[in-house]
Amino acid sequence: MSDRLAAMLTTLGIDKRHSVLVNYPDVVFKGAEPETGVLTADLAVASARAALGKAGTDPAGIGLVLGVTSSPGRLLPSLVCDVIAKMPELPRDCANLAIEYMGCSAMAKVVDTARWYLTANPGRRVLAVFTEAITPLSPPLDGTLYRHFSETAPAERQRTVDALHSFLFADASVAMVLGDEGEGPVFGPVANLTNDLPEDTELGTVPDGGSDIPVVIADHGRRLYTLSPDVTPRGGHYATTTAAAALAGSSLASAADASVLLMHTGSTRILDSLCAGFGVDPHGAKAASSYRVLRDHANTLGCSVPLMFAEDTPRPAGEGLAIAFGLSFSAGAFTVRFPDGGWRP
Repeated sequence: MSDRLAAMLTTLGIDKRHSVLVNYPDVVFKGAEPETGVLTADLAVASARAALGKAGTDPAGIGLVLGVTSSPGRLLPSLVCDVIAKMPELPRDCANLAIEYMGCSAMAKVVDTARWYLTANPGRRVLAVFTEAITPLSPPLDGTLYRHFSETAPAERQRTVDALHSFLFADASVAMVLGDEGEGPVFGPVANLTNDLPEDTELGTVPDGGSDIPVVIADHGRRLYTLSPDVTPRGGHYATTTAAAALAGSSLASAADASVLLMHTGSTRILDSLCAGFGVDPHGAKAASSYRVLRDHANTLGCSVPLMFAEDTPRPAGEGLAIAFGLSFSAGAFTVRFPDGGWRP
């Protein structure tokens, strides 16, 4: 790859990543057949059982299970159905919902959905399982020269996107148990924004494999993943707009007043831009989780913000702000109140 592209990839803010494949480097750089170390649904089940155990929640009290992913192990059955099938301890008559293909904004959708359910069903519990296994979808790099976006003609841009895809994204699974009572954080109402401009839906796409294009494009080798150069500025617009709407219904005067600021980890460039816009020190404690999750886990789509809530780190008492945004194009921001005395997962 060109020096400029290599420099971009080394400044993404990522030190390590996880993959469900045992041979991911060989798949990307040598065209090897993917060898799966763990199935996506099994990864989801492991995190779900860990969350139930940590919360001390009887699975029989789970009234709703949410399966959240943009990279399911298979298109049908959905992730949530596979999770319930593999967890006989869950009630067979529990409600369930697949929140799929919402990209990086999924956490906001889960908070909204859980609030609705718990309002109608007080005393019950919601199990939300976030799982992403995107590395198996990374296109193999063919060994020829890959260049930075600024060095390529528009017709060649997809090759740079392919290279970026192989370095930016990673796999993860996080589960949460949500209820309408307890000593944990309290999630505020969600401010949503989806396709503010109709053309924003085309900022990033996976066009093949669906009903319009029912076969994977033959000469690409994997499902095609497209990305527009406008993702960063439009993402900033969505993040700041939803943040302002969430703050309007809170006790906070601005994002800088939040006890903690949890922002989807698109890349260091995006995080730096958001911190500058919010007047928050990118090296300070308020934004530390956003950068740390990016560094230690990379961009894990819908798992990124949940990973911040799952971090084994103390949260000071007060009102924080979470922002989830990404392709489709959609965003959601919500406040989160940490109890007096602080909170640690």
